[in-house]
Amino acid sequence: MIDYVFGLSVRVLLTDENNKILILKRSTDSKTNPGKWEFPGGKVDQGESFDQALIREVYEETQLKIALEHVIGVSEQNLHLIRAVHIIMSGKIIEGNLTLSREHEGYAWVFFENLPEYELADWLNDFVNNQKSSKNSEIEDDGNQVTSTVKPWINSIQSSMDKILKR
Repeated sequence: MIDYVFGLSVRVLLTDENNKILILKRSTDSKTNPGKWEFPGGKVDQGESFDQALIREVYEETQLKIALEHVIGVSEQNLHLIRAVHIIMSGKIIEGNLTLSREHEGYAWVFFENLPEYELADWLNDFVNNQKSSKNSEIEDDGNQVTSTVKPWINSIQSSMDKILKR
């Protein structure tokens, strides 16, 4: 059995006035997911809060200043000996003009339903698929429908547990 070291990443789903989502294309020389599309964000450094890390990472990658709203989901990525957990938050741009760092080679504003048309990072592809499946299934709690904000969270956790238990 492989013992994984857990790593923590934070990502942000930024939308524009047309409800399009910002995605970034990783450079082709990236160590993980080269040439694939992802939400802005990255690793949480030791001693950093989620908010601090995400605001820092987005600024480093895009030169945009953002405000964060709330957690909308979670996804995981299994690397060689690291299991990266990606916490995905919603946010909005408060200042700046989009300028990419060397870590990325492109960006696009797309509707959520069009994300599958892009070659997504593995963790983002899992997140998108969990969102689609949550819209197609009813989750009930004591006879009451759980809100649409909670459904993706539950499905993301269930998907992660299924992977851990290898269902």
